[in-house]
Amino acid sequence: MGMSWLFTTATDLLARAAESGLSLADFVVAREAFYSSSTPDAVRAEMASRIRITRHSLEAGLSGSLRSYSGLSGGAAAALAAAAPAASSGGRASVSDPLFRLALTYSLAINEVNACGGRIVAFPTAGSSGAVPGTLWAYRDARRPELGADSKEFQDAFAVASATGMVIAARATLAGAAGGCQAECGAAAAMAAAGLASLAGMGPVECLDAAALSLKNCLGLACDPVAGLVEVPCVKRNAFMAANALAAVTLAEAGIRSAIPFDEVVGAMKAIGDSMPLALKESSLGGLAATSAALAVKERLEGRP
Repeated sequence: MGMSWLFTTATDLLARAAESGLSLADFVVAREAFYSSSTPDAVRAEMASRIRITRHSLEAGLSGSLRSYSGLSGGAAAALAAAAPAASSGGRASVSDPLFRLALTYSLAINEVNACGGRIVAFPTAGSSGAVPGTLWAYRDARRPELGADSKEFQDAFAVASATGMVIAARATLAGAAGGCQAECGAAAAMAAAGLASLAGMGPVECLDAAALSLKNCLGLACDPVAGLVEVPCVKRNAFMAANALAAVTLAEAGIRSAIPFDEVVGAMKAIGDSMPLALKESSLGGLAATSAALAVKERLEGRP
């Protein structure tokens, strides 16, 4: 009997990887090679290409020159980046360390590019595309500058994040219209936590535990885009999800475990999403989208040619 590539739970995923004799990341790569009739080397070359796209996205977002058609997005990441030197030069005291600030800045930058129509990697979705690469590139720039898109260790972090998202997709959903923003930004936070834990040298069980710590603190998150645009609160929410991932990994590094296993957290996410009213699932009928300020934005945009 050949190797089984099938899994729908984290428990199955870890078992399949163990049976294959491969690391979790190598199993994910080998699985993709099998299903795409390719080779692991070709898969990793494609991974490197897409990781480089995320770097180009964050650099474009940091330029400060992008503005969305609605006027709701653009410039926040550049402003946050510019505020860092000011905070460290005798001005206002900063409450964040360089890694924390970079993670927020990069996550913002990438999702601002999405909002402005630029090129991103939807990882796992366009509206939540900043959290995973933003967090991983921040760790690389702050702690491990020798890593890059062609580094196996860096690719492995993205592969572990991918595996985490695959479990969420199989057991629940990655669509805000089906499960609220817990399924988009919440999933991205869990994926970022797992990938960051991998970069920090944790094993697969610890990576998924970090993902559980992250995801269970996003449960019930509404998808309530103002004026139906993936901008407010979506863009800034990516930065908050990066902070969520950093918190989860910090706890996991200290040996703090999630009392609820990852598979059960995902199950709870599915149940919560199913019970959410339509108004909180990307319909722009509830939550922040129904506030007077949001309705004023919608009226202004509807009046534009």
